Amino acid sequence: MEIRDLRFFCLTAEMEHVTKAAEKLGVAQPFLTKIIGQLEKEVGIRLFDNVGRRIKLNKYGEVFYSHAKKILVELDNLRDDMERMADRQSRTIRLLTNTESLYPEMVLEYQKLHPETVLSMSYAARDEMISALRTGDTDFAVCSPPIGEDPARGIKTELVFKEHACAMLPPGHPMLSKKMVSFDDMAGTDLITTTPDSALRMNLAPNMEKYNYHPNIVCETNDFHLIIEYVLSGLGYAIIPRSLFFSVPSIRPYCVASAYDDTLGEIGISYSTVQNGSCADSDFIPFVKAYVKRNIKTYFSDLDSMSQ
Repeated sequence: MEIRDLRFFCLTAEMEHVTKAAEKLGVAQPFLTKIIGQLEKEVGIRLFDNVGRRIKLNKYGEVFYSHAKKILVELDNLRDDMERMADRQSRTIRLLTNTESLYPEMVLEYQKLHPETVLSMSYAARDEMISALRTGDTDFAVCSPPIGEDPARGIKTELVFKEHACAMLPPGHPMLSKKMVSFDDMAGTDLITTTPDSALRMNLAPNMEKYNYHPNIVCETNDFHLIIEYVLSGLGYAIIPRSLFFSVPSIRPYCVASAYDDTLGEIGISYSTVQNGSCADSDFIPFVKAYVKRNIKTYFSDLDSMSQ
């Protein structure tokens, strides 16, 4: 039983598909099938069950996977520690997210405190984040709505923030004189928004359905700076997270509070203790929680005055 074979087995278990796992590993599908067959022959029992076109770990496979991952994680941690001690590797934290709340400032502050750390942050859809957590292609996923915990895969999620939304209106819009706006107020006004797989749209969709709001969407982009430019140019209005004020305070005069208490979304940070046991002990999650707690009190005491 070789370390390579354990890696091949675990990735196949995580992707639940031999062909896709072989493509990711850069090997032929028959070769991967042979490796898995040799492992099953060595332990004397089948580890996978066929479920349609996919495969899934059976109860024996789950036990084998759990022990195999522990071995691989310890080996990876050992290699990382040795390379850091030899000054050959700076620490890198890989972060995927589908929302931008407070992130630019948060990233800058973390890297000031930890100059030896490279914080690599990329946008990803929810399904992509879940897959990356399972396969170890990311250390953390900051997602809204939060990713559900998966004990079998060691995926844990901690709630870090509850985000509220507001309307950003073009300069001179008559609704800017109001303290709050509803969907009815914005009927007939073109909407600039994010893509359907974004955190904002995933959280807004139930509210739009609840209040029977079906806007005319004229532009979709996940770049909030572009959204701000389009609104200021008069292309339409936007529903934005209020924490965007934190990064771009100049937009505050063009924003009006939502008339609905339920236009909010929870943001969670997820990580896998199976893929990378060191994530659970990382100082990154305590930093995020402390950062949010330290900044949110002032942030919300100011923003809540919008609807008063």
